[in-house]
Amino acid sequence: MTPRVGLYRSCLTALVACQAPAALALQWGPVEPPPEPPALPPQWRDSPTAPAASPGWNLLNPADPQSPGLRPWQLVPASEVIAPPTSKEAAPPLLSLAQVQDLLATQLPSRVDYLPLLRLGQLPTASLIPEAFGQLSFQQVSPGDGGAANGTGNQNYGARFDYGLTPALMASAYYTYADDPLYASIPSRPAQPANLWTVYGGSLRARLAGQGEGAGSWQLAAEGALELFSVGSGCGGTVSCDDAGTPNIFNASGQDVFTRNWVGALSLPLAWQANRNLQLSLVPAVSFLPGSQGEDQGGAGDFYGTNISLGFGANYRLGNQVELFGSAMLPLGPGNNGFDADLVYSRVPILSAGVSIAINPRIGLEGSITNGFGLSPATAILALPSAPNRPMLSARFTYNPGAADSPSPRYTARQASLALGGLSVNTALTPASGTSQLWLNGDSLGNLFAGSGYSVSNDFQFQLAAGVFNGIEPRNSYVNTYAGNGDLNLRFGGKAMVYRPSKELPIWAAGRISLGRNEDESSKQGYLFFESMNTWEASPKLAFHLNPKVAWSGGGTSWGVGLAANLQLGERFQLIPELNVIATDLGGDNGSNGSLALRWLASPSTILDLYVSNAAGLVDLGQLLGNDQVRVGARLGFSF
Repeated sequence: MTPRVGLYRSCLTALVACQAPAALALQWGPVEPPPEPPALPPQWRDSPTAPAASPGWNLLNPADPQSPGLRPWQLVPASEVIAPPTSKEAAPPLLSLAQVQDLLATQLPSRVDYLPLLRLGQLPTASLIPEAFGQLSFQQVSPGDGGAANGTGNQNYGARFDYGLTPALMASAYYTYADDPLYASIPSRPAQPANLWTVYGGSLRARLAGQGEGAGSWQLAAEGALELFSVGSGCGGTVSCDDAGTPNIFNASGQDVFTRNWVGALSLPLAWQANRNLQLSLVPAVSFLPGSQGEDQGGAGDFYGTNISLGFGANYRLGNQVELFGSAMLPLGPGNNGFDADLVYSRVPILSAGVSIAINPRIGLEGSITNGFGLSPATAILALPSAPNRPMLSARFTYNPGAADSPSPRYTARQASLALGGLSVNTALTPASGTSQLWLNGDSLGNLFAGSGYSVSNDFQFQLAAGVFNGIEPRNSYVNTYAGNGDLNLRFGGKAMVYRPSKELPIWAAGRISLGRNEDESSKQGYLFFESMNTWEASPKLAFHLNPKVAWSGGGTSWGVGLAANLQLGERFQLIPELNVIATDLGGDNGSNGSLALRWLASPSTILDLYVSNAAGLVDLGQLLGNDQVRVGARLGFSF
């Protein structure tokens, strides 16, 4: 008998003794243990007394009729027992918060870190921004040449902010602006009418049904938009809407027509995930636009009117970072969505095809070809005014501040100095996330410029520059248009690092794009500047840079290739020779130029460049223009 059974028997005997007659004497003595039952191998089954939600186990007699045929548990032979691992080493200490954050900073983003496309060109999708996430985007659409508008053509600019209110509801606010003359000449008017389109608006997109992103899943959403659409004809650009005597496209009054219209749109995007990478979209929609303009300003003229449309789209993921897309919006009436140079209105399909490239989950770049000119939900159905079938180039930049970032570049002190950039030839390294930069530049021929940059990601830096060109010789109409003496130039853009050194290819690679214009009243013309930057560290003290670049505008396209080196001279100084080989002669026969600079690293965050150069300037187009005279200049830079 086990000790526990013996204890129970002793207690039972004591209870019986307590109930005996008082005359009897209470006797205590040892209890004889009963014979032990034969040893049985243990078996197990669900305990009948255990709760249903949490089954228990009890020893079971194999003779129990409730469990016939149960297999008995058997001890594993000693020869088959595997001893548990033992270690005399102490467990590693827990990581601190700083160490955890440092570890996370080295991890590559995964597929789920990348946000979905909210639009396929002009077509909305059923996707939503995750709850409490925001996305800021900037977009520009423009023909490939200037047309009657000259410059970079009849451009439309848009800015938009999307925010996830809940997992099933997204709110958006946006603004679009176009003020160039119409693209095609209007023969029925004595002069080319100026044009102005501005849109302020907001929208809500809600998921109505469906969930998930796996193959075969689907989602249905609804988006409603309300917008204030201001339309000016005979005014826009440098022509005020208060001016008189300019022709418009709505009537023959010879007066400006300017109206403010409340417009709206409603769409029902339906998306089907055909497989892991391919998504198909079907989008019935309606745009509520006015059918005429100018009724109280010289007589009503035709405008677009309400349009019902049916949209089709597809997007295909080539990987985590690259996505191809295409879309078509077919207007069904009763209104129209385009007019030609004869001011005849018609319905034309809006077609878009392009590629979206995510530098990382925070930063996205998109390029496409489209004939869609409107950049808001209500105006997305509209084609380029006066040339509805004209293909245009569209560029979009997206910034998702709450999304995951690329791993930290972990620069050495030498690499951090290269990330401060060059002069007329740029470097590929980008300052780490959260870094701010300021710089000032002046030279002996009167150039004065200032700029700033802020890294919103380890791979992307916003940039802004402003200043004036002076002393550029020779001068011609091209130089006067974009770099007139004393004219204020404004530039805005960004630099993205797209490749880091690997064993296969030991280079840094980046791209940079900027836009802006000459703000002088005699010009008001702009250009788009793009450059590719590639840096190779040949040794710890010597780096080489390859820098193809192009300045594109309606007045002409100039391009060339920059070559440079950076040689470390001791701890505090660097020698920087640069050469820009220019393939075009828009700025004159001596477009190619060179520079030589001595850089003083006053501290890890402060530099001073002293240089001589025959480049027209250090900012964008100035790098593609040679100069008859040599400039002596200085550039002071701060990083913090």
